[in-house]
Amino acid sequence: MMLTGKLTNTSHSPAMEVAGILTIGRTHSLAEGFTTLVTSCLTNDIPVDTTCYNSSFKKNKDSYSYRAAFIVIDSPQAFDESLALVENIRADNQALIIFVAITGRGTYNKMKYYLAGADHCIKFNTLSEENTDALSEFFNSAEWNKQHHLLLDPTRMCLIGDYKKLDVSFPEMKILEAFSETRNQILSHDEIARIMGLNITFYDPRALEKSISRLRGKIKGMYGTNAIQSIRGHGYRLVRGLISTA
Repeated sequence: MMLTGKLTNTSHSPAMEVAGILTIGRTHSLAEGFTTLVTSCLTNDIPVDTTCYNSSFKKNKDSYSYRAAFIVIDSPQAFDESLALVENIRADNQALIIFVAITGRGTYNKMKYYLAGADHCIKFNTLSEENTDALSEFFNSAEWNKQHHLLLDPTRMCLIGDYKKLDVSFPEMKILEAFSETRNQILSHDEIARIMGLNITFYDPRALEKSISRLRGKIKGMYGTNAIQSIRGHGYRLVRGLISTA
């Protein structure tokens, strides 16, 4: 089933799948229900496909037809299967934005989804319009709209983009370089401390947070985008696709 803005059945067209969205649920009905919510937040006609866990990327390898995949999790019992799905999708496509949408009750380890390769992991209470804020924020973000593409030049220790050059310090350059080279675009507090040359046993977390906050502020001040986002209890993530290295 393909949906564009409104719930309509259309024929399968590879050309229309370019830059589309894929919603994956444990069942087709679950995926279609979340697709209704997704399409209500879209501001233009972007094709949205739906599928279920057992017939997704394991059999359909044209993942590059999509800009984002929404994986809907409605039960803690689906944790292992959905986690493996995130890992498989990320292994197949490093550029795809993976959005984990938790709609079921119970306890979920969000950090495992992030480490498996998810870019976003958000709990939805119900499949109602009350949940549109998080999706609307995502579809209005620089990450989705690809408003910026920055090039990190380690030789000149600067970021280049939008006809602007932002000088960074050596530790900042090493942090950005490490972010861009990781599969999940995530670094833990200890990994960042190690890159900064701090003693990972005795470093002051406040000093690390201050350094990241300064770097984040410099990028936002120059390019207007929140490039580095906090992941509670673990570390930070770099917005996928924002920065590449020369």
